[in-house]
Amino acid sequence: KATSYEITMAHLSQIKNYNFRYNALIWLREEEALREAQLADDAVKRGDSTGPLHGVPVTVKEMFWVKGSPSTMNAKMFGFIAPEDGPLVRQLKKAGAIILGTTNVPYMLADYQTYGEVYPIGKNPYDTTRTPGGSTGGGAAAVAAGFSPLELGSDLGGSIRVPAAFCGLYGLKPSFGL
Repeated sequence: KATSYEITMAHLSQIKNYNFRYNALIWLREEEALREAQLADDAVKRGDSTGPLHGVPVTVKEMFWVKGSPSTMNAKMFGFIAPEDGPLVRQLKKAGAIILGTTNVPYMLADYQTYGEVYPIGKNPYDTTRTPGGSTGGGAAAVAAGFSPLELGSDLGGSIRVPAAFCGLYGLKPSFGL
């Protein structure tokens, strides 16, 4: 009933209209995402084989390389542009996902709040006086605010589970090695 292009456009519109309130996303791939969504729709029209995430818009935690995106871990001592997609981002794209952009993280990925030296403080969409958690706090805020239906995060000591709980979401930390 809806095309990937329409769904991607709706998410991008939501981001552009409301991200300033939450600082969930720190880098947006608007042109690339729309182009990839159109290609996904064209593949469906042709009857091509598709992956399990074909045409689904997703966001990615800033620590994972997305080609052309800043990679800082929200610390001034770091900071470069990702020269290529990282392995997990390549897997998402291989499955057909449309990467919308990257999400905010705490300084050095090491806090249960989302603030640091480079990006503005991440805020919880349900109460902007509160944190969305960390270290996948920007990702949880993005999903809770309707910016993305799915986020690629990471979790060692609660970095997916805590933000998910703070933002009223389901977060999955797969078993090690999966």
